[in-house]
Amino acid sequence: MENVGKQVVFRFKNPPAQPRASRKAPSRACGDQLDEPVYHPRKSHRKSRTGCVNCKQRRIKCDETKLQFRRCGTYGIDCVYTSPKTSPNMQQLAASGRSSSMSNSPDGHGQAMAAGDMACRIEQLLCYTDNTLVLGPSRTQAYECLYLFINGLSGKVPATPSFTTVIKGDMIRVALQTPYLMHAILGLSNAYLARTLSNSASYRVRETGHFSDAIRLYQKELDSQITKDNMDGIMSTCMLLADVPLLEADYSPYDSIVFSSDPSALNWLLMQSGLSRLMRFTQPYLSESIWLVPFMESYNHFLENRDCRTGRDGLHPELAELCEINDGSNNENNPYHEPLRSLMPILDMETNPENFMTISHIHGDPEAQVHRVGSE
Repeated sequence: MENVGKQVVFRFKNPPAQPRASRKAPSRACGDQLDEPVYHPRKSHRKSRTGCVNCKQRRIKCDETKLQFRRCGTYGIDCVYTSPKTSPNMQQLAASGRSSSMSNSPDGHGQAMAAGDMACRIEQLLCYTDNTLVLGPSRTQAYECLYLFINGLSGKVPATPSFTTVIKGDMIRVALQTPYLMHAILGLSNAYLARTLSNSASYRVRETGHFSDAIRLYQKELDSQITKDNMDGIMSTCMLLADVPLLEADYSPYDSIVFSSDPSALNWLLMQSGLSRLMRFTQPYLSESIWLVPFMESYNHFLENRDCRTGRDGLHPELAELCEINDGSNNENNPYHEPLRSLMPILDMETNPENFMTISHIHGDPEAQVHRVGSE
């Protein structure tokens, strides 16, 4: 025992050695169990992700007690909470939800691709055509026009739901693999912008360029054999190009074909029959087409409104007189009898999505020869 200052210290001379815990060697005898070290899990703790700003700066744990954290109150520090941050993706979704033109999302194929990847894909599709490098649109401009077509223009088509579904879904998937169809889509978008915006010069240049490339590549594809692999791209492009003459915003009734003696005034009507001409070649593969359901709906509407009567019964009297149709007229002895019969059901129809297929079918009926009626 020693006295150190005011403290008494006890010391042991030659203290006995403390026995160490011996580690038993593992026994390999059958039935013996191995001595495994005991696992002590760490005590779980909850990270503070929504604590006050001062606690985060001081790197201490906040009990997230609103309105005042106890430590903050003790030290006389203001307890300030920030509003939860929204991720960029959520902000983009919220912005798109607020826009009426973005109420309908693109198809699943487009959603699976990031915006940058899709823009890059469009650029590669349009720049490398005919195995040559051509000047294509910027990535942003092309992507925005495609987005406008999917979420804006497609909703303006007075079509049935099945028709709109194909336009916004399968047709976009085909367009991402078909240059002339993509050019037609971007051409329509630029044409719409050129007719709705004040500074339209740049959009008209892009419209002309896209339609020029679309027609050139489309014509080249028509020169080759039409198969089940390219039929959807060809038919889709044909329908889109048929809408181009209908885009004129400054249209006057005095520009109607009725007051024109120029044969080219009927070109827009002839373009409407382009699809029916293609159907002769795509008929063997139509069961595998993305347009099968809308086409069948259109055909059913046609059968419901088809009039097979002869003579003047049910025809507009003045139109029948103009076409020289009498009580003995039929499809064999008067070339205007069947076209006029086809026109009768749609004269009193309301222009709405439900009647769109019925009204548009008369434009594409090659046997009706509607353009001959208008040219007389």
